[in-house]
Amino acid sequence: MIEIEERIENSFKNNLPFTVFRKPNSEEVKAVFQKENCPFYTKNFEESGFVFAPFSNKEEVLIIPYSEADVISLYARNHVYHSNQEIGIFETLYSDIDKNKHIQLVEKGIDFINTSGAKKIVLSRKEKIKIEDFNLMDVLKKLLFHYPTAFVYVWFHPKTGLWLGATPETLLSITDGSFKVMALASTQEYKGVMDVAWGFKEIQEHQYVVDFISSQINSDELDISNTYTVKAGNLLHLRADISGELSKDSSILNLINALHPTPATCGLPKEISKNFILENENYDREYYTGFLGEINNNSFADLFVNLRCMKVDTEKSEVSLFVGGGITKDSIPENEWEETVAKTNVMKKVL
Repeated sequence: MIEIEERIENSFKNNLPFTVFRKPNSEEVKAVFQKENCPFYTKNFEESGFVFAPFSNKEEVLIIPYSEADVISLYARNHVYHSNQEIGIFETLYSDIDKNKHIQLVEKGIDFINTSGAKKIVLSRKEKIKIEDFNLMDVLKKLLFHYPTAFVYVWFHPKTGLWLGATPETLLSITDGSFKVMALASTQEYKGVMDVAWGFKEIQEHQYVVDFISSQINSDELDISNTYTVKAGNLLHLRADISGELSKDSSILNLINALHPTPATCGLPKEISKNFILENENYDREYYTGFLGEINNNSFADLFVNLRCMKVDTEKSEVSLFVGGGITKDSIPENEWEETVAKTNVMKKVL
């Protein structure tokens, strides 16, 4: 990591776009440093580079083209990039105003589901915390060390600011005409065991995601795995893997448009849920629940949903955390609030 730390510092200081990332269960850390600070955008996802896309599919998608960047790969076992500081506990005292505001949003969402015919809406909130002397490399090293099964990244661009995350969810993976998609939903805290019981609400919430993905992908044959429990940091989720062969008329753009945003980040039906989110969350998600990752000439893609993420404003010494949860007619508002609190701990533990 030492060989890229100076490049990160120089790029950040000179307002040059860069990203550093590590894919799940990998020992390869990849760093991409754009040579100039002009923005590049992609519309068809046919370039070769690293993309960073917002929640709203009406906004432009940034790309760092590999042809315009220095790309460095290094292989490092955990101890090489382990931070000197151990992971900590970040205590937050929430005001009744914060809690009640989110609970009221969830209650409004449940009422809307009961009257509109919507099946699920993912509702989120942004939490700002003050952090003095934010150390980018220290936080990145902690993310890499403590979340080996997640897609860990730092992204900086003058158009977006500084973002970091450790997301457990794949949006889309394409290699040699084959694709893989992850159906991930439902959450409970990890308490030392993986063999846990899931309630009807959580099982149904996950099945909505599986059904949506299956209906959206144009493939002659889909292979859908059994649903199983996975651990992501201090949380457990339900997951199923969906794979198949791409049809001749499929492209990365087609699949992205079909899948994003998924029921795991937006809801069902997609447009009804999205409109409710935009009208009622009362904040801009920006790149939270967007997606990011590598593409290569419409033949390869490794894209991840931007969850468990933070946006850092170093000038204000302020970090914005983004968390949410899937709401169905069976949701309990108090439980939904507690789920968001648990999810913030993934990021707070490395600050």
